[in-house]
Amino acid sequence: WHAATGDCFSTLEGHRDVVHAAVFSPDGSSALTASADHTAKLWSAETGACLHTLAGHAGGVVFADFSPDGSLVLTASTDRTAGLWSAESGAWIRRLDHGLPLESAAFSPDGESALTSSERGTAKLWSVESGECLHTLLGDGSGSGLASFSPDGSSALTACGDLL
Repeated sequence: WHAATGDCFSTLEGHRDVVHAAVFSPDGSSALTASADHTAKLWSAETGACLHTLAGHAGGVVFADFSPDGSLVLTASTDRTAGLWSAESGAWIRRLDHGLPLESAAFSPDGESALTSSERGTAKLWSVESGECLHTLLGDGSGSGLASFSPDGSSALTACGDLL
C-alpha cells in the first residue's frame, strides 16, 4: 500500500495458505511473509516478485523477521522450531529447537542473539552465531507467548495470557 494515498501498488501472490506476518527489510528493498503453508517468502519490494521461498519447517510459519543488518531471516513455526536463513540466498543456516510451538521470534538490536517465544509463554534466548540456547525464560504456562528486546538489547519483555 502507498502510505500517503492509500492506493495498493502491489499484491504479493504465492502462498497457499493464510499469511500470519509481513515485514519490510531494514533497507526497505525487500519484504518477508510468514504463512501457514509451512513457508516464509522473500519478495522484491519494488517489483513484488518472489525472490526466495524459505521451506524447511514441518508446521506453519507464524512469524518472521529480518536481522537488524538485513542479512538474516528468523522464522518461528508451530513445528516447535525457529529457523535462521540467509536473506541473500534463501539458504537454511540452522534450526533452533524451542521444544514448544512458537508464536514469535525476534533478533536483538545488535543481531547477535535471537529470542523465541512459545504459545505457553516460555521464551528462549539463543546465540545467532552458534545456535546455543543461552537462557530459558519460564512463563506461567498459559495463553499466547510474545517476546521482544528493549531498544538497547539489555532486557527482554515477554507476555503470556493476561500477564506481562
